[in-house]
Amino acid sequence: MALAETIGTESGENAKKSSKMVLILSVVLCVAGGGLGFFALSSGLVPIGNAVPQETESYDEVIPLANVAFVEIPTLIVTLPPGAKNDHLRFTGLIEVPSEHQGDVEFLMPRIQDVLNGYLRALTIEDIEGPGALFKIRLQLFRRIVVVVGLGKANGLLVTEFILN
Repeated sequence: MALAETIGTESGENAKKSSKMVLILSVVLCVAGGGLGFFALSSGLVPIGNAVPQETESYDEVIPLANVAFVEIPTLIVTLPPGAKNDHLRFTGLIEVPSEHQGDVEFLMPRIQDVLNGYLRALTIEDIEGPGALFKIRLQLFRRIVVVVGLGKANGLLVTEFILN
């Protein structure tokens, strides 16, 4: 009986080992197949639906940029409210404008600075240190810039410096 028991346990161990090997091999093959499929689709080897493979553009070609200019906002340093983790906020940015309106926006820079200064000084601790603070502040600053310069004269606000110290 001892021989029958040892044969039974050996075949059980071999079955467990082979089932683990099949599982590992199938996972490896699935990952490899997924990677190859992704490569084939992303490189255009396999077209999707009615998509026609497009030729790649040469890096030697110069693509003309939109007719835009950037107007610098001089650095603003604002004292933060009592209780904030930091004492000062240092802000610098650029206003993206259509080239034909660059002179108008530069002329109005003192008003823009005044409006931005007023808004930044009115911020609360929660406004500055809360989640998504920079995104919300940028939207509010841009809204105020558009009010000063007029619709269509500013495309966006780029924050180049936003330092709390």
